[in-house]
Amino acid sequence: MNRKEMSELTNEIIEKVIATRGEGQEEYAHDDKDVFANFKRISNLLEIGQQSVLMTYLLKHIDGIAAFVKGHKSQREDVRGRITDCIVYLMLLWGMIEEDDILSGKEDNASLRDVQQKIQDESGDLSLGRGRSTSYRIQPNGSLQEMRTTGDRIKKPEALGRT
Repeated sequence: MNRKEMSELTNEIIEKVIATRGEGQEEYAHDDKDVFANFKRISNLLEIGQQSVLMTYLLKHIDGIAAFVKGHKSQREDVRGRITDCIVYLMLLWGMIEEDDILSGKEDNASLRDVQQKIQDESGDLSLGRGRSTSYRIQPNGSLQEMRTTGDRIKKPEALGRT
């Protein structure tokens, strides 16, 4: 294969990877707002990190590729599909790392941290890792029935020193 042919093949592969990632998002994540939703769901069920879940899925495909390289040609899926899936998983892992860097402040992206802080300040949600969160600052003011009747909404407790 010459350089031009490889360049054309690379472009075809990238197009296939983009299509596969889009299809996977719809099929697995079930959430337009969080591309990692399926990893977080499994992470919560197994009580392991979402990156460990991703690595398990990735290794399934690596195992199939290794079998192909060793001569096991009759597999359920074409080895190129497994390679495509590996590329997608590696891109998703990259995304998880980027997200972790942004949320931990390692990445110099103050605007995203500001948005996250504003959401936490307003909603009271605190990330617990592995896709879990808890409300820790907002408490109902009275009974739920009273809130429904009076229209009184949720207030932040003063004891936490937040306004």
